[in-house]
Amino acid sequence: MDEKKKTLKFGKEKLFLQVTQYINNGNLAILAYTEEEPYGDITTNLSEHWVDEDEGFIDGLTKDSGLEEKLIEEGIIKEITSTVNYNMGKYDLAVFDMEKLKEYDPKGIEEYKKSLENEEELE
Repeated sequence: MDEKKKTLKFGKEKLFLQVTQYINNGNLAILAYTEEEPYGDITTNLSEHWVDEDEGFIDGLTKDSGLEEKLIEEGIIKEITSTVNYNMGKYDLAVFDMEKLKEYDPKGIEEYKKSLENEEELE
């Protein structure tokens, strides 16, 4: 893991956040890792739903584990704007503070923004 990345203390874990995007539609993807292994997805891709570049759907396990609440407390999630039913689950639509996320994964945010700029140029 990159030593320069800020960690998120969650229970007994120190989590590293990785910002990337879903390949099929370019939506924001946020993943969590411990020093040893993947911890879980923070966002999930609901391919039938359009979201803005700073939005994402919260994975069910993230919500159920209390990690969503921790992300709100830390200011990483600015607000939950709605909840949608998708297949057999309910997912919160979150607006993320991209500057705050940048503290946890500067390179990931830079690459994500660059990708968005490239997509705009192609339109």
